[in-house]
Parts: sequence; C-alpha cells; structure tokens
Amino acid sequence: MKKRFLQTFLAIIFLGSFSGVSWAQSVTHNYVNTTRSSAIAHIFVSQSVEGEYGEFETSGGRSAFGLTASEPSVSKWRGYNLSQTLGIEVMKFIQFNVSHSMMSMRSSASSLERIGGSRFSGGAKLVFLAPLANLEAGGGVIGTRYDYQRYMSTSDFYGSGFYYSLGFNYFMSERVSFFGQAKSIDEHSVRTGGDADAKTINSRTTNIGTGFTLWL
Repeated sequence: MKKRFLQTFLAIIFLGSFSGVSWAQSVTHNYVNTTRSSAIAHIFVSQSVEGEYGEFETSGGRSAFGLTASEPSVSKWRGYNLSQTLGIEVMKFIQFNVSHSMMSMRSSASSLERIGGSRFSGGAKLVFLAPLANLEAGGGVIGTRYDYQRYMSTSDFYGSGFYYSLGFNYFMSERVSFFGQAKSIDEHSVRTGGDADAKTINSRTTNIGTGFTLWL
C-alpha cells in the first residue's frame, strides 16, 4: 500500500511539474508582452532566412525561347535571401526598420540563368498585441542591385520597388523573440552595364521567412 501510494505521489509530482513547465512556456509570450514598457522606445536587430519565388519578366532582348526584342519573356524564379534588420519600436504599436538582404535567385527555365545581389529596404509595421503571438502588418520601399547572368553574359541591374508584409512575433524572453513573415514584392530594374540581352527586369515575387530578434 505504501509503495503504491509513493508511486502515485511521485507520478503526481512529475505530471504537475511537467504541466507547470508547459503552462510556463505557454504564458511566456503573454507575460513578456504585458510587462514590456510602452513608455520607452525599443531598439532591435533581426536575422532571418527567407525563401522567395515568383515571376520575372525580362524585355529588350532575345530570350531562351527565341522571342524578339518586342516580346517580353516571363519565367518562374526561385531562391533564398539572408537578411539583417535594424529597427525601433514605439509605444509597442509601430515599428520603423531598415534591412539589407543578400539574394540568390535562379530561373526555372534554365539553370544557367541566375541573379545574385543586394536588396535594401525601409519600412514600417503596425503591431497588434495578442496572447499567443503578436500580429504584424506593414510595408515599405525597396532599392536593389542585381548581378544578372545568362549563359556567358553578365550585366548589372539597379532598381526599386515596394513590398507589403504580414507576420507574427513570439517573445521567448524580454530580450529574444522568434518571428515569421510573408512579403509580396514588386520590383522594376534597369540594366546599367554588361552584355546581357535583357534591358529591364520586372519581378513579382512572394517572400516567406523566419528568424530571431534581439531586443536591446
């Protein structure tokens, strides 16, 4: 009888401890969210990995399908970005940020057609506090510099555009949070040098990423 009671007691303690840990983990974000001050501005830095896919339209030259200069070539592209962000949050409601991304994209039509380069962006987000994870919606402007390669031809492209974003942010502690976001991106780029056929690139892509934020 005593042995069974002891086993039951230890099982209750174990289950209670496990439940306590699970409960503590479930309220971490909500606790940090409600205790963070809205009277001061919070500076943050973020690092993320992003996947990107969508349509690239090249015009001004012959495509891989033999189209003439007057007929734009549209193809599917995919790739990834590594992004760093610096920002400031005001009143726990609005964020202003600047970002830099290293890009690597490849055409689905040809493995010899690819783009690498940098994307700079600046924008703002509205933050909606929630007990499970904060919801974020924003947008901004983009500046790009591409190294475009098609077979043996290479060219430099400079461009601009805009984006819209939706995402979430989960606080694991007062200093660290985990986030995910999706962006809709529109860009227009113009060739500034090189020998590639294409003179302009118009892209419409979807970007999905995840990463961590350090709150200073």
